Amino acid sequence: MLKKIVLAIVVFGFSYSVAQAQEQRELNKEVKVKTTYQPKINKALRLGKLPVIQDTATFVPSFDYFIQAKPLSVGFWPAEIPAAKMLGEPLKKLHSHELTLAGGNYSTLFGDYRFNNQRSKTADIGVHLRHYSTNGELTLEDDDKVKPDFTEQLAEVYGTAYLDEGKISGKLFYKHSGFNYYGFPQEDDVENYLSDLFPYEEQKLNNFGLNAYYQSTFNDEEKLNFGLGLKYEHFSDDIDVKENDILLSGNAKIRRGDAFWSLGSDFDYFATTGLNDWGDNEPVTERKSMKWSITPSYLLQTGSLNLHLGVNAVLAMGDDSETKLYPDVKIDLELVDGIMSFFAGVNGDLQMNRYKDIVEENRFIFSGLDVKPSNVKYKLYGGLRGSLSSNSSFSLIAEYSDVEDMYFFTRSSVGMSAEPSGFTISESNKFEVASDDVTMLKLGAEIGIAWTDKLKLNAAVWYYNYQMDELEEPWHKPEFELDVNALYQFNKELSFQAGVNIIGKRSFYFIDSTTENGIITNAWMASGELDAVYDLNVGANYQINEHFSAFGQVNNLFADKYYQWDGYPSQGLNFLLGIKISL
Repeated sequence: MLKKIVLAIVVFGFSYSVAQAQEQRELNKEVKVKTTYQPKINKALRLGKLPVIQDTATFVPSFDYFIQAKPLSVGFWPAEIPAAKMLGEPLKKLHSHELTLAGGNYSTLFGDYRFNNQRSKTADIGVHLRHYSTNGELTLEDDDKVKPDFTEQLAEVYGTAYLDEGKISGKLFYKHSGFNYYGFPQEDDVENYLSDLFPYEEQKLNNFGLNAYYQSTFNDEEKLNFGLGLKYEHFSDDIDVKENDILLSGNAKIRRGDAFWSLGSDFDYFATTGLNDWGDNEPVTERKSMKWSITPSYLLQTGSLNLHLGVNAVLAMGDDSETKLYPDVKIDLELVDGIMSFFAGVNGDLQMNRYKDIVEENRFIFSGLDVKPSNVKYKLYGGLRGSLSSNSSFSLIAEYSDVEDMYFFTRSSVGMSAEPSGFTISESNKFEVASDDVTMLKLGAEIGIAWTDKLKLNAAVWYYNYQMDELEEPWHKPEFELDVNALYQFNKELSFQAGVNIIGKRSFYFIDSTTENGIITNAWMASGELDAVYDLNVGANYQINEHFSAFGQVNNLFADKYYQWDGYPSQGLNFLLGIKISL
């Protein structure tokens, strides 16, 4: 049975192969088809993505090395460099001795010597000697030739000792000056006219003094810093006046939080003898007064704002008995950082007007002039200060003050007396004062500019307006003042200076009169006006070497004949040439 099946399969397979072969032979026959030919191109096979091979095998490198150390011999060794230090500006060499000698027209002589010890962390000591004299002739209004015969000498010794947490400073000085009352033209054609009220025509002033002061210097501002001072001065003239002044002062200051609390106090006693109040029915010959002032204050510093709040309590006893309380308030506000700030304040004080203070302002007063205190009831001030650029600065200031018994200088006189033959006038070339209650407005501007490293300019202008209660004018007070100064450094050795000082017109009063045949027939009080002052000065300095320099100065270049006080003309064009020696 199995054999039959196998045989059937073989027969069937053979028959199928024969049939297929027959069919293949039939497909190879040539067939011709007549129709229109239309070729057709199949689309190309495109690969959509690049093939990516992912390698799953990993390889970790592993290596080893060995260095054979071998020293290399060299012949260079670097030098040791010291540690760097932060240094400031190099210190300029100090000269312990400096001598200046100069002379000029009008018989002018000038000498100045200064000694200072070298830099020291423990003490500074100095000596100063000075002489100045001038005695050239001046021409008065009536063409009289007069000599001022002015001399001044000064000798002083000063020093400071530095302690661990404080310092002690002191000074001992003597000053002498002498001069003639050369002013006021005498009218030779008028008998008994302008007769001098005082029997002297020259004056000598002597001033001796010493002071000592201790001030603590704690670095910790939360510790109480304090200071104590003592000052004594003796002042006298060559006639009768003697004045002694003793001043005790103290201050204390401590920080609490952002603010400082402070307290200051002055105890000032002075006694003046030889006064000559000839215009009073009860002449005053001496004056003894004591002024005690206490000034507590609170200072707040917060960023751009500084605020000072305080009072000034004044108690005056003796011949000048007063009790006053004045405000002492200041504010400083920075409007633009580093460019502009606003400041304002209000204060006041009782000015005692000692004889020494008055004669230093106008040395042509008569000996023994007694001036009562001036009460500055209040002074309001404010303004702006700032920088126009990195090399310039400015300030604008306005002040308004109310003052009782402000004094003004006038020529001494006792008025006029009628005689059978006419009038007799008694007047002097020495000054007294007239007092009045005044309100004063003061406006000012200051500017400093460094145009270049070689050229610098400073200028200041002030305007004054007085409202008088009784007096007609503020005698001898100008309406405005102008100061301009320039410095030009031509080179390392040579420099030039120039300046102009302008003082406005000033009013004064005098006794005017009419005469017939040398006899005064009528007289009355009148006011006059002093011309404005225009004083131009130039100078130069030449540094010969480290130890020697030469200088020259010319003042009143326009030779303007101006008056500082009624009847007292100033020098015309005057010059000073000198040398300076530094060792």
